[in-house]
Amino acid sequence: MRLVSEQEVSKNCAGIRNPISHDAARTEIEAWRGRCLNVFSRAEKSVTESLVKAREADAKIRLEPLAGQRLAALGRLVVEQPATESQNRAMMAALSSWRQHDAKRPFFSHGITTELIDRTGQWHVQIDFIAVQKSACEPRRMILSKTEAIQFEEELHAAFKAMSNQLGQLRKRVQHVTKHSS
Repeated sequence: MRLVSEQEVSKNCAGIRNPISHDAARTEIEAWRGRCLNVFSRAEKSVTESLVKAREADAKIRLEPLAGQRLAALGRLVVEQPATESQNRAMMAALSSWRQHDAKRPFFSHGITTELIDRTGQWHVQIDFIAVQKSACEPRRMILSKTEAIQFEEELHAAFKAMSNQLGQLRKRVQHVTKHSS
């Protein structure tokens, strides 16, 4: 066993500023993942509440068991609801932005995370899961740096806010139509 002097350690770590331990990286990654899962959950709740409100006006509207199915049902509902061109544009833009982020939801809800530390001492997260579609299994992987992870969280939150605001407007329109048709 060779002992390494403090000078050698300092020389080898000269390019690393504030290196993070794997435990600290794991803690930060789990907290980040939890915050993202919370946003996904809040969005699912908002979508479901909108469908429930619409079903009060039209009993034919079904509440599907899976989040993706409810989001698709919401898309169909939006097309059927009376709205101005501006309202439709804003709603479709918000839904489109949300769908882009929601496509990554399975990584958060089903993925296995591995923390990685680069040469500069910064963490990266690798998330793996197996997608099953039509009886076929497909391994999927997403790798994000800490900077990319923080940016994704900010964009996810902004997409949720935009969609949530538009869904609030949709619920008001549905409620208005319900009151005037009674």
